[in-house]
Amino acid sequence: MAHEEEVVEVVIVGGGWSGIAAAKAYLQCAPDTNLLVLDANQSIGGTWAEERLYEGLRSNNLRGTFEYPDYPLHDGFGVKEGEYLPGPVLHQYITEYAKHFNVYDKIQFQSRATCASRVKGEKRRGWQISVQTPKGEYTIFTAKLIVATGLTSQPQKMYIRGQEVFNAPLTNTAKLATDGRKVKDDPNVRRVTVFGGGKSAYDAVYMFASAGKEVDWIIRKSGHGPTWMGLSNVVIGSLGKFWVETLVTRRIIAWMSPCLWGDGDGSGWWRSLLHETWLGRKVVDMFWWKLGSDILEQAGYNNDPSLETLRPDCSVFETATSIAILNYPTDILDLVRSARIKVHRKDLDHLDDHGVHSKDGTYVASDAFVASTGWSFKPAIDFSDKHLHSELGIPSIDLTKVQQDFWRGLDSKADAEVFSRWPKLKELNRPACADNDGLANPFDEIDPNITPRDYTPWRLYRSLAPPGLAAEGDRSLTFAGYSLNFTGHIRNEIAGLWIWAYMNDKLSIDPCRDVADICYDAALLQRFCYRRAPWGFGRRFPDFVFDAVPWNDLLLKDLGLSGTRKGGSWYRECFEPYSVADYRGITAEWLAKNKLSQNKYESSQ
Repeated sequence: MAHEEEVVEVVIVGGGWSGIAAAKAYLQCAPDTNLLVLDANQSIGGTWAEERLYEGLRSNNLRGTFEYPDYPLHDGFGVKEGEYLPGPVLHQYITEYAKHFNVYDKIQFQSRATCASRVKGEKRRGWQISVQTPKGEYTIFTAKLIVATGLTSQPQKMYIRGQEVFNAPLTNTAKLATDGRKVKDDPNVRRVTVFGGGKSAYDAVYMFASAGKEVDWIIRKSGHGPTWMGLSNVVIGSLGKFWVETLVTRRIIAWMSPCLWGDGDGSGWWRSLLHETWLGRKVVDMFWWKLGSDILEQAGYNNDPSLETLRPDCSVFETATSIAILNYPTDILDLVRSARIKVHRKDLDHLDDHGVHSKDGTYVASDAFVASTGWSFKPAIDFSDKHLHSELGIPSIDLTKVQQDFWRGLDSKADAEVFSRWPKLKELNRPACADNDGLANPFDEIDPNITPRDYTPWRLYRSLAPPGLAAEGDRSLTFAGYSLNFTGHIRNEIAGLWIWAYMNDKLSIDPCRDVADICYDAALLQRFCYRRAPWGFGRRFPDFVFDAVPWNDLLLKDLGLSGTRKGGSWYRECFEPYSVADYRGITAEWLAKNKLSQNKYESSQ
């Protein structure tokens, strides 16, 4: 298809939660911006796009905690207080949000941005983007590029030795909406093998077992083990009953966690007491032990020997966002107790005709194989200038030796700082597969004929800005959605505002002018997350749970806004959970403070 190059002021790649929030913030701050959102899906929502929704998919969240601050999830969506949010409702919600803030008509669906090249000429500077559509390919030039494809857009590729002769359905959990449904509805499939220990594996196991299939659930003995699963509410000893989603947003609980950026709320002396004294460390250790023990006990993992194989291999302290909720209509653990689901802690070896073989010689007959392969942590768009990968801070295998040595030096320095401040983190256990977490495809290790390739981790300033470009004062590129925490919906709106302020030189604390060593800052964030939760995803990207509210504080401080938003009450600030309501109207507040464009969205907030 012949197509002239388009010129667009701002291009956002990705129409999921982070991309839509970035578009909303940009248009609130600059309503007349020529902005385009490119999305490879057929519909809005990223993970929650309509075509990706599978039967029974629900969020881990009860109503009230999974919504953007500036657009409450109202009664019209048909979800009552205390109910989980079904996948179709979340798709409907983000659609309505995008339309309300005039973002929806800026989205170009079925448009995959495949490649981005930096343009640095005398007449124009920015990015040239190659776009693939059903009608052909074309290019766009943009002065500003926001990459928001996130961490759940590309499933890991899967190769398992012998899969060519398996002679039965073989797929992964990213395709539960299509392949999974076919397996569930096929009467000739009586016995399904599910491979993996994450939440999507739980979902697949429940889908098939509740439909009457026999399920063999294989979780690698040498992997990260089963994810932490619990109930939405947990009773912690004499402290009482807590809604888990609000437990992690209380400052007093955040103080129990070592935090690189946690002193912004004035808790420095409390944190010193808890983490730098013998008595404080004992209190902290007791809290984490009690929390983990109560989660497992109350969820029912302790009341049957058959459930021993589903108990996590690590403590709740040692993981991050690998924590999920038992949000199924019936008790999935009953299906394990009744042997409808058989759990095997085995290392997979190979497949043959309708058979699955483990390395210890165990054989399982199978009519279908479904793997929870996880998601590729690389950006979904290729940056063709390989020499720039180090400056961009993106996962890469193309760094030169000089660039590798540069980052190794910063990593070593960052590790030394982390261990000096929190010696406990040096003593934490690590999974047997920890050194393989950087593989392009962790399943490659199963095939000796494939050479593993170790990708560098994400190294971004504030998990948003490429450090090398930021140091130069080049504000033409940002990334959104490449970190994980439990308040991502809140973080996305704050990050969207941060991105606009950064790209237009309006931050109160500017990384180019006010940060002594921005590359070290990026390295320190990555190494802290890796060392803080070695069973999480910190080896690849920032991943944290109990530090979410301090993280919001940090981004707001950069914007010149206060993160303490409980009306000046020390009691409320310490003990009350932070909710979406506490951050409502952030963008309008910032615009008013900076006396920038007051636009049509203010009245709706």
